[in-house]
Amino acid sequence: MFVRILLAVLLGGIASFAQSSIPMTDTRRMSLRDCIDLALSKNLDVQIQQLNVDIAGNYLSGAYGPYVPVLNFTARHDFLSEPQMFDPKKLTPDQAYDVDTDRITPGLAGRLPMGLSYNLGTSFSEEIFDTAIRRTNITEFSSRLGLTVQQHLLKDFWIDPYRQNLLIRRKELNMSQEALRFQVMRTILAVEVAYYDLAAAREQVRVQEKALELRQQLVAETKRRVEVGDVPELESEQAETQLQNTLTALASARERMVFQQNALKTLFTDNFKDWALVDLQAADILLALREPVNLQESFTKAVTLRPDLEEARIAVQRSAVVVKFQKNQLFPSLDVIGRYGGFGYQPSFNEALNDATTFRHEDYYYGVVMSVPLSNVTEKNNYRASKAARAIAELQLKKAEQAILVQVADEANRVNSKLSQLDSTRKARVYAESALTAEEKKLKNGLTTTFVVLQLQETLTSARNLELQALAEYNKAKAQLAFAEGTTLERHSLVVETR
Repeated sequence: MFVRILLAVLLGGIASFAQSSIPMTDTRRMSLRDCIDLALSKNLDVQIQQLNVDIAGNYLSGAYGPYVPVLNFTARHDFLSEPQMFDPKKLTPDQAYDVDTDRITPGLAGRLPMGLSYNLGTSFSEEIFDTAIRRTNITEFSSRLGLTVQQHLLKDFWIDPYRQNLLIRRKELNMSQEALRFQVMRTILAVEVAYYDLAAAREQVRVQEKALELRQQLVAETKRRVEVGDVPELESEQAETQLQNTLTALASARERMVFQQNALKTLFTDNFKDWALVDLQAADILLALREPVNLQESFTKAVTLRPDLEEARIAVQRSAVVVKFQKNQLFPSLDVIGRYGGFGYQPSFNEALNDATTFRHEDYYYGVVMSVPLSNVTEKNNYRASKAARAIAELQLKKAEQAILVQVADEANRVNSKLSQLDSTRKARVYAESALTAEEKKLKNGLTTTFVVLQLQETLTSARNLELQALAEYNKAKAQLAFAEGTTLERHSLVVETR
């Protein structure tokens, strides 16, 4: 009697230890969609990539800066004291004088995407002359108004450094948006895999708990038969040994379940402390929804829908922009220049301003400016290097396409293989249950031994675990095939929108 009590206390203590070394304070049941939705708003990698999109957008907006007109304004006071100057060719020397000049020069300058730069400027000045002889002040006002333009015709005509930067920034924004879509897909896949692993881990705990019940029943039955002398003491010890092994396996299964919980929590939270003591349970049941696999259709989807492949295509377009710019730099510089304006110089400010604005005294010029380098060795080599860089980008695109097709083929084969394993493990579990039921009946009739029943119980537990593992692996394989095809977002009815 004392031995039974001691054994019960010992088993109870081991079982309680197997529950959990860290007590959970909250239990939450979450579906796969709940986890995905939470991950899309809280996952740190998604947040980082979203900021990369924002940064690329800011750089693109900044690339329009060179086309924003610039308002210039200058206000200046000048003073000149001119000494008397003697010229032998003149009858009288040039008298000394002082001049004070106040000048205001506002203007508006900028450039257009077609390569035209302009400067609309005006100036107003007041000059006060003080002569040494007359001791009088003479005031003159001047005003100037004009538009100056310069248009590139060869070099920097169809593309210049500003337009190159604008086009590149636009491509980089598109690339960052595709990278965000790809990161969302990676995050969803990681959540799916972790969720299926957690669901399987939870079910494996239940399998071990059922195995523990079977072991406890067998121990009790074996002890009863030992007491009445039907079986030797050795069979009781064998049953006790298997019971202890099952307790160890249960503790290990619970440890794996907590590990899988933490792996899933990390994906959908940016503050793990809030979830550390939450007993996270998968609300969805693991099901084997059979979906046909068509390899050629999967290939077509992957080439069309994979964001990383689209990002590689945009990278080729980006390198083409650089080639276009470097080719343009091979041409000589030929610019058309011109200016038209008016000038006024009167004792009255209003008269000077009127002369300038009515173009009474015209001020204009036009012409061409040409610059031909004796050797454009730098431009030629930059052009060759840009073409080589574009060739590398094209090869990287081809390499990415090939790698993705191989990935699709591998994942399609994996889905079919896991489906086959699922069928075989399910049949094995059914056969193991039938065999154990039949052997337990034989044990009650004294036609077999405890050792054989223990072996069949172990076989059933292993068959159940293998079936659960195959079920989880099949669902994971389907998720990974959808990722390889680029249909992860479609599969969950999600659309990634960027600002």
